[in-house]
Parts: sequence; structure tokens; C-alpha cells
Amino acid sequence: MSLRAIRILMDNRADDAALASEHGWSAWLDLGPDGAWLWDTGQTGLFLENAAVLGIDPLAASGVALSHGHHDHAGGLPALLERGFAGPVVGHPGLLAVRYSRRGPSSFRSIGMGDGRLKDCPFDFAPTPDVRELAPGLAFVAGIDRRPGAFTATANLFCDTAGLVADTVPDDACLVADTARGPLVLLGCCHAGLGNTLSHVRRRLGLASVDTVVGGLHLAGAPDDAAFVEAVSALHESGVKRLFAGHCTGDAALSALRRNFAGETIATGSGLLIET
Repeated sequence: MSLRAIRILMDNRADDAALASEHGWSAWLDLGPDGAWLWDTGQTGLFLENAAVLGIDPLAASGVALSHGHHDHAGGLPALLERGFAGPVVGHPGLLAVRYSRRGPSSFRSIGMGDGRLKDCPFDFAPTPDVRELAPGLAFVAGIDRRPGAFTATANLFCDTAGLVADTVPDDACLVADTARGPLVLLGCCHAGLGNTLSHVRRRLGLASVDTVVGGLHLAGAPDDAAFVEAVSALHESGVKRLFAGHCTGDAALSALRRNFAGETIATGSGLLIET
């Protein structure tokens, strides 16, 4: 077994008054004798301050794995690199694309890592379009299949400021870890959709079921109830027993999950310790 525990370094809310929060996501994976990995880096360098409060040194990570190239998950990377991190940064080849979110009919905001914010921060990028073993029992999984008709969280995301080229977030990825309880899936924003993600992971890695899911489900602002129903169905079909949901899940969806998901639902926050 590889993964011992996950510590949430950054989330939209904090579990401890001594910790910062922002619209972002970052987690520390304790692999015991196999070291540690950092999953996402939040929107800014605030995750580094939280790590210091928690007694964690991100520079000691074996590597950084990024769920996708949006600023709320990779925006803290420059701060980490400026601190001297020299390990590998694992992500899908499309991670460094230029991308925008549309706010209103004609207002676009840059949210991608390809907008120049990394130009003065060289790093060891390990592009991974499919599956990469990060450590014994820990895999990075990208290239998630999008099934026809299944929900994807890509509304109002574009690769241009004219709103002509949709950003389907092809770089959306997750981590899959072996634990004593069974397989654990660690999400970023789950732009590929929870149904697509769990289906792909189980098929690609040959998993009969998944015990635990951690991360953002991107149900906040979902266009209709169908996305929520599909997510709950995917959890049940995959045999999930524990759900630690946060970041882009949304408060309303979190409350509904507690009512409709048969397993245990726990809200995440900066500082939360998830023992596996």
C-alpha cells in the first residue's frame, strides 16, 4: 500500500482559523517510505503558507502532479518554483494552453497557465497524455474518455476571447492510489465529469470498484439536476463508500449529496487530514 494520508493544503474554505482559504485546490500526499507528492498548487502561493503552518515542506515533494492548467489549480506553481522546487511537474501535454472563462456576454478572463505567468520560471515538465506511475501504488491518469451524452463541466470556457473555440479541458486528470481500504481517486476540478472519470479509471486500471473519492466534483453552477443525478449514480455504480467533496462542488450540491449518496459525505477544507 502506498498512500498513508492526504492533507488538504488549499480549498475554498478552511477547517482551521489559522489557515488561509481561496478559490483553489492543493493537497499533500504522504506516501510513507515512498516519499510524498503534491497535487495541484492552488491559485496563489498561499498554499505554501498553509503548508508551513501544518509543518509540511513542499520542497521535499518527490514531484508535483497537476490536474489541469486552470489558474485555481496551477496558479501557485510559480511561487513554488521561485522557492527552489526542482522536481518533476507531471501533467497532460495540454496543461500550458492559453484559455479563458467568459463572464457575461462579452467579458473574458485569462485563467490558463499559457498566458506568460510561467515565462520566468523554468521547470522540469513531464507531459503525460495517459497513465504514469508516480510511486508504487500511485498513478496519474489523464486522457479521460468523454462518453456521448455524459456531463462535462466545460460551459463558458474558451481558448480565445471571441468565444469561438471551446475549451473542453482535455488536460483534466486525476490520481488513483492504492490504500488499505481500496482504491482512492483524487480529483482536481473534474471537468471531464465524475461519471466519465470513474468509468475511465475503472476501465483503464482494471478496478472492480473505488472506495474513496476526494476533490472537486464541479457541480456548482451545473446547468440542471441531470448532472447531479449522474454524479450520484456514478458514485453508487463504482461502489464508493466515502466522498470528501470540496472546492468546485458547491454548497447546494454538497447538501444534496449528503441526502442522496448512500455512503459517507464529508466537506473538505484547508487543513483537513484524510487518513487512508
